[in-house]
Amino acid sequence: MAVRWGIVSVGFISSDFTTVLRTLPRSEHQVVAVAARDLSRAEEFARKHDIPKAYGSYEELAKDPNVGVDDTVTVLLQYPGELQASFTCSICALLSNTASVSGTKGMAQVLEPCWCPTELVVKGEHKEFPLPPTPGKELNFPNGAGMVYEAKHVRECLRKGLKESPVMPLVESELLADILEEVRKAIGVNFPDNCT
Repeated sequence: MAVRWGIVSVGFISSDFTTVLRTLPRSEHQVVAVAARDLSRAEEFARKHDIPKAYGSYEELAKDPNVGVDDTVTVLLQYPGELQASFTCSICALLSNTASVSGTKGMAQVLEPCWCPTELVVKGEHKEFPLPPTPGKELNFPNGAGMVYEAKHVRECLRKGLKESPVMPLVESELLADILEEVRKAIGVNFPDNCT
């Protein structure tokens, strides 16, 4: 039985993810609906990607598109055992999209773009992980084809009767969301619909 996907939002990432889903067997993955804040945009997206249903049913996340946001933020996280992590993000500066982990046994680097890398460097040794092709499909972001692995993993979990991924369990997703929420509050980013 195919996984029936509903796409929420019609931005570039959603477009890339939908394009990638179309490269998978239709017997396994079907995009059945899309929703956006504006019905006409959802309908346009549905036409572009041949999606049967379009809905304009979710509310805007922010009323003012010019809500103030710090343009560059660095976050330092402190973990038990004297472990630390930091990240920097910016809406203005062009930063490298890499990640690195350093420890007593060496360093590992996830090369650009770190959200979907094709190369890992561990103790100076390069390992490559080529992405699947998306013949004739143009994507908006580098390495967007890597989302095919997420889609396949969701299907695998559903077929096993799992309600969450053993690789990325709900508690991990919630932790990331909590961290990002704390960062948002610390830098003073508030959306009009927030209750806090």
